[in-house]
Parts: sequence; structure tokens; C-alpha cells
Amino acid sequence: LVKTFEDNHRNFELVYAICGLFANVSLSSKGKMMLSKLGAGPTLHKVMKNAKDADLAQTAINALSYLTSKNRRLKNMMVEDSIISTVVSILKSSTQSTTLADCFGLLKNLCEASESTAQLVGDSDVILIAMNTIQVYCEIPDIVASTFSFLRTVVTIENNQLHYLELAQKVLSAMKDNPNDDRVQSDGCHLLAELPKSRALKSLFQSESTEMILVAAAKEFPDLCKNAIDGIFFRNRFLVNA
Repeated sequence: LVKTFEDNHRNFELVYAICGLFANVSLSSKGKMMLSKLGAGPTLHKVMKNAKDADLAQTAINALSYLTSKNRRLKNMMVEDSIISTVVSILKSSTQSTTLADCFGLLKNLCEASESTAQLVGDSDVILIAMNTIQVYCEIPDIVASTFSFLRTVVTIENNQLHYLELAQKVLSAMKDNPNDDRVQSDGCHLLAELPKSRALKSLFQSESTEMILVAAAKEFPDLCKNAIDGIFFRNRFLVNA
């Protein structure tokens, strides 16, 4: 597969099909290991950089997300291969919701490799793009959940370019717009719980509108949200009857 891929990299239909196969093969630990050894990671990165078609780029991103999952060595290799700048470039140019969600999923994978990688991402334009994505696509749960999940990997990094009050407001707004999505509610609550303390955030968390959103999440998804929400309420010194 890898050799066919490399020998026919200009054949759109073949490359598209093989990217899909790579994603499927990467679901098994043995397949993931073999593809990594054969250099599938850098090959998929090339497709991402050179793809003229949005669907092809997304398929390559999806395959690379599976391939790098629980594969620290490959994650570090891809970071050295400037994968982050490629993802940022795709995020800036793409308006396709599934591509955006997969980009943030891949970034989350990469950030889990090391604190230095998370710091590198935290210092980049990705933070502002993520904040904007939450606002623009607030009613599309897949994108919101993927963005929340990514932001949780960088929220505790120093000098991460995050405006915490603005982030908290957007997270709460997206949670309000997606009350029945367990991923949005869970990652939203945990993201809010991980924000550093400040007077502005304390005031926001003590507001009646915030309390209603958090209490609703605790009631709808107690196993996923209640501990994080209890932590938010405790840190801000007020209690509710959730």
C-alpha cells in the first residue's frame, strides 16, 4: 500500500482510497506499527500539504489522527516534520465542518505527545482560530466537542494566548446551544473547571445564567459533568442545589 501510494501520488482516486485504507489499518495496533515503520506518517503529511481537494485533505488528516493515536514516537516525528504549521494552514483556509473537527482532533493527539508540543501549539494562531470556531460553528456539536477537547490540552500551558473570560463565555454559549450533546457538555464543563481563577471568571460563574447552564448539564449528564461542576462551584465559593 505504501509503495503504491508513493508511486501513484498524482492519481487522486487511488490516493484517496489508500488514505481511507490507512485509516482502517491504523485501527489495529499491529497495523499502526507497520504503517509507522514504513513511513506512512510523512507520506500522509505530504498529501495534507499538497491536496487541492478538501475531501482528500480531510481523509489524510483522519488517517493521520488514527495513526498517531497512542504513538508518541510518531507524534514527535510529525511535529519535527512541521505538521503543526500544515494543520494551521488548513484551519485558516477550510470552511468544511468535518475538516475543522478532524484538524482539532489531530492537534489534540499531537499535544498529548509532550508539554513542549502543547506549548508550541499554545503559542500559535491555533488558539484564536479555535475561539473563533466555537463562535461560528456553535450549533454543530461535532466541531464544538472536538475544539473543546483540543483546548483542554493547552488551557493549562503558560503564555497560551487564551483570553480566559472570552473563552468561558463562548464555552457557556455553546453548551447552551447544545444541551443534549454529552461530548459538548462534558468537555465544556471540564474545560471550564480547568481555567485559572480570576475575579472576572468568579463573577461570570456566580451569575444566574451560568448557574442555569451548569446545573442543567449536571442534571442531564451527572456521571460526566457533576464532579467538574462541583469543582467550579466550590472554587468560586458558592453552592447550588444541582
